[in-house]
Amino acid sequence: MRDVYRREFGPQGGWPLVITVPARNEEERLPGCLDAAARSLRGRGAIVVAVNGSQDATRAVAEDWFRRSGLSGAVLDEPNPPEAGGVGRARRVAIASCAARLAPDAVIMTTDADTCVAGDWVDANLAELERADLVCGTVLPDPEEAARLPSVIGRNGAPEGEYMALTLAVRHLLDPVPHDPAPTHISPAGASLAFRMALYDALGGFEERTVGEDRAFAALAEARDWRVRHSSRAQVTTSCRLSGRTEGGMAGALRARILEADPLVDEVLEPAATTILRARMRGTLRRRWIGPGFGAAWAVLEAGTAELRRERMRLSRLRLELPLLQRELARLAPTRSQVPA
Repeated sequence: MRDVYRREFGPQGGWPLVITVPARNEEERLPGCLDAAARSLRGRGAIVVAVNGSQDATRAVAEDWFRRSGLSGAVLDEPNPPEAGGVGRARRVAIASCAARLAPDAVIMTTDADTCVAGDWVDANLAELERADLVCGTVLPDPEEAARLPSVIGRNGAPEGEYMALTLAVRHLLDPVPHDPAPTHISPAGASLAFRMALYDALGGFEERTVGEDRAFAALAEARDWRVRHSSRAQVTTSCRLSGRTEGGMAGALRARILEADPLVDEVLEPAATTILRARMRGTLRRRWIGPGFGAAWAVLEAGTAELRRERMRLSRLRLELPLLQRELARLAPTRSQVPA
């Protein structure tokens, strides 16, 4: 971090909790993000803003916010980060900068500059961490911005949302996870993560990549038998803008639903037969497994099963698979609701 600018605010030691925020060209949205984070934090720690490759006044806006708020924290700025580093690098820089300032067993939480955490977000994360090692919160669209989006997004998104709910129902039925009970979800996002340094160090931190660093982080934690909780309690709202700060991500997905006749759907969704088979095999192994090493054993079984090869669907395929998944779930649980509450 030799070329990273740093400006500190308030006491710089013994933080029991820190919220890290990567920010690139976010001068307009950053104050709202920081206001929400401060309300939820309630003076129990610090905020670190990691500015990366900005061409606007993001750094100055962040520094002005800290001066006005009086909150402890720091503003970092790497004006010329490696092109491939992206948001993953910004998250790494933020966490590395505060590691020596954390109290023992401190909690790190991550969010994004275009996101506002709920008032009880910090409390919800802390409660979930009593029974989990990594908390992946729920990311909701900003309701006002969502209302202004073209109607085609809702039409294309509805079957995907239904398929996601059915996938969750299948998982809860065939592969229930004790530390991740319903209600839950299957979409980890850097806009809402919480963990301690022991987990972060064990995983080697976030990968330096422009997109998908959050899902890769959560997947690695699960593969190494850390308890991953997909929480419905820890909630944030994020922007519905169509022009994001990186390729892909939520902005890219929204844009695709408008511009493409047959967009790709979320990569976690699979054809009905694969969804059922994966949940059944994983659940059977989980029930039989005793002691550590489940993640490694599952990886071997998954890699050796050709029928579990990942196949990303487009919307047209998902529409064909939807009634098949509905039918399979009804057959598996004829007396139960298909969608978890």
